[in-house]
Amino acid sequence: MTSKDVASSCRDFFLAGWTVADVLHALDWMPDGTQWPHSGAPDTREPWRMRGWLRHRLGAWCTDAGEPLRSRDQQAADRHAEQRRQQDAERRRVLERQAERAARLSQGDTPAKVTALAQIRAIFDTGRRSHGSPLAASRPPVHSKS
Repeated sequence: MTSKDVASSCRDFFLAGWTVADVLHALDWMPDGTQWPHSGAPDTREPWRMRGWLRHRLGAWCTDAGEPLRSRDQQAADRHAEQRRQQDAERRRVLERQAERAARLSQGDTPAKVTALAQIRAIFDTGRRSHGSPLAASRPPVHSKS
C-alpha cells in the first residue's frame, strides 16, 4: 500500500480525533479489549488484500452507521474527566457543609447539635445515593379502607 492508501483508509479515524497510536492499537486489539486472534498484517504484496485487512480491523471500531467509536485514548480521557467532575462535586459538597456548620455555630447552635445534624444529613445523603429518596423508603405504605 502507498502512504496515500493508508491515509485514505484511516482518514475518518483521524478526523474523529484519533492519533496514530490509537490506530495502531486498533489494529492489534478489538474494542472489547481482546487481542485480534491473528497478530500482524498479512504477508502479501497485494494492496487490495492489505486494504481489506485494514478495513476489517478498523471496521470493528466503527458504529453500525460507519462512524468511528471513541479511541482508547479518548475513552481514557473521558473517564479521567468524569472522575475529575465527581471529585470536584464532592469537594464542593464538603465545602458547603463546612460553611453551613460554621454558619450554624456562629448563630449560637451548640457543636453537639451541629454535629448531630451533620450526621443525620450524611445518613440521608447515603440513602439518597444508593436507593433514591430515603424518605420514600422510610414511609409506611398507605392503605385505603374500601
